[in-house]
Amino acid sequence: MTRVASAESPMARLGREYGKKASRFLVVSAFNVLFGQSLLVMAHSGFGWAFATSNVFAVALSAGPAYVLARYWVWEKTSKNHFLKEVLPFWGLAFLGLTTSTIAAGVAERYSDAQIVLNLANLVAFGVIWVFKFFILDRFMFGRHRHSAVMQ
Repeated sequence: MTRVASAESPMARLGREYGKKASRFLVVSAFNVLFGQSLLVMAHSGFGWAFATSNVFAVALSAGPAYVLARYWVWEKTSKNHFLKEVLPFWGLAFLGLTTSTIAAGVAERYSDAQIVLNLANLVAFGVIWVFKFFILDRFMFGRHRHSAVMQ
């Protein structure tokens, strides 16, 4: 008796299950990085604000478009927004990124006042939580299991 090799590799399964969403999330994240970094530069170099204040400003302003793009384009949700199950947790994740990146920016500011140092500290901090955030959004907030009539 011969066995038919029909099992797909874990990477192929992940690509099939998450490929479109992960690609779109990457695009949204890239947009948000450009938008957020532009706000960061404007606040720090343009307004002369401290690194931490500039970071709060950038994250606060960029979180709104990130939520809308993630919900409607990445996860293709068209139902009514749910404040407690979606909006508040999304802002919580943004706050986690803000806290992490503000700590990183504060540490960076001790060593340099160069704009590029602030931007790199910010990017590294947000990069660390990027994958974590994708799976939280997919599993607990926007994923297909969240579309059922029971959950809405």
